[in-house]
Amino acid sequence: MKTQKKKRRKLRIKRLFFLLLIIVVISFACVKLVNAPISSIIISGNTILTDQEIIETANLEDYPSFFGTFSFSVRRKLVKNPYIMDAKVSKGFFSIKIKITEKKILYVDSSTGNKVSIDGEFKDDKTVCAPYLVNVVPNNKLNGFKKAMNKIDENILCQMSQIKYDPNNIDEDRYYVYMNDGNSVYLTVNKFNKINKYNSILENIGKQNGTLYLDYGDYFEVK
Repeated sequence: MKTQKKKRRKLRIKRLFFLLLIIVVISFACVKLVNAPISSIIISGNTILTDQEIIETANLEDYPSFFGTFSFSVRRKLVKNPYIMDAKVSKGFFSIKIKITEKKILYVDSSTGNKVSIDGEFKDDKTVCAPYLVNVVPNNKLNGFKKAMNKIDENILCQMSQIKYDPNNIDEDRYYVYMNDGNSVYLTVNKFNKINKYNSILENIGKQNGTLYLDYGDYFEVK
């Protein structure tokens, strides 16, 4: 009888040991899983900011815990960046997907160095594809000027070097644009969108420099 009791006790101890071992293994696996880092970060939609800048803005540079990283928290950090208008953040299999919508930089104020978007301005050392505004636009004209600039395609903004408020006796909303290729363009606020056809106009003009009048008459004058 005593031998059978000892065997039962040993059997119970072994079962308890294996049960504790299983609990420890499961607990360890759960801790490892919860603390498992993000394996990849997929970023799209950015042209001004680099992938690394976006990762740093979102505080993901150390690839933190996947389960401890929340999409809404990442988005909240991203939209604080002055270049980011919106961000969509989703999670995959241990991955984070970030789709960025950047603000359009309309121009750089040459007097302050501020980069100006439709809803504000800020200053930093980053190089952007946008013309320099070389003089002052009157306050009563500034809002209309920004709205007109916002109608210009971003690829065309990249081709513009400088823009100047240049009213004449006919139109107080007239502007002079100096292009990167050496041409110049005259525009009025209500015709700013015409410059979006600049490249197709150049195809008809050929390889010659001059001034394109899109304010009145729509003609090209060779230098």
